[in-house]
Amino acid sequence: MEQKYRLGDVEEILSELDLDDVPDDIMESEDDYQIVISGWWVHIPELGLHLHEGFFCNYDETERAYLPDFSVTVLKEEGQEDWIYYEQDGFLVTLANWLHGKIEIDRLEQMPCYICKPKV
Repeated sequence: MEQKYRLGDVEEILSELDLDDVPDDIMESEDDYQIVISGWWVHIPELGLHLHEGFFCNYDETERAYLPDFSVTVLKEEGQEDWIYYEQDGFLVTLANWLHGKIEIDRLEQMPCYICKPKV
């Protein structure tokens, strides 16, 4: 964890970064769907959470492959492999919905966070 960002700015910053060198992970897989998430994550120390971008993919019989259907944001607790929540929205809205209003979105936007990549 090097550069500190504001959570409200990090999605825009991520859109400008080249993170193609970080392989994606399969979070969940069944016969008819698969959820693929970024191998990188955004760490929010104050909440002990990691945010991943991802895609919900449906299996296409014609293509014989999993094809992306919609994007998702996935929440994981720091140090845990299993996901705790995901939804079809951006970082802030997904986090605010998971917190059920316990923290105002204005405060969430100001929280410090870090873009993290796995150590190779």
